[in-house]
Amino acid sequence: MLNHSSQLFHYIIRLNKEDSAFLYFQLESNDGLCFYSTLPYEPHTQYRDIDLKGDILLQGEVQHLLKQCSQKFKIDVLIDEIILDQKGKR
Repeated sequence: MLNHSSQLFHYIIRLNKEDSAFLYFQLESNDGLCFYSTLPYEPHTQYRDIDLKGDILLQGEVQHLLKQCSQKFKIDVLIDEIILDQKGKR
């Protein structure tokens, strides 16, 4: 059984639309690192807001990935927080 925490990291990041495909590729190639989704946006918006959540034990790896990507393109962190895992609650 894998170790896991009852805490999750939660980021919402903003990046240019044209850079989002590269970030998605990086997230997909690091399968299991975190959950991510694109937040709703208006047509013709030139940026994308991406919601990232994952186990606090993997936060360092996600931060490293974002830091490496930020050397290629700008990433703004809109939300950086720790939340409780709601699994098992109905």
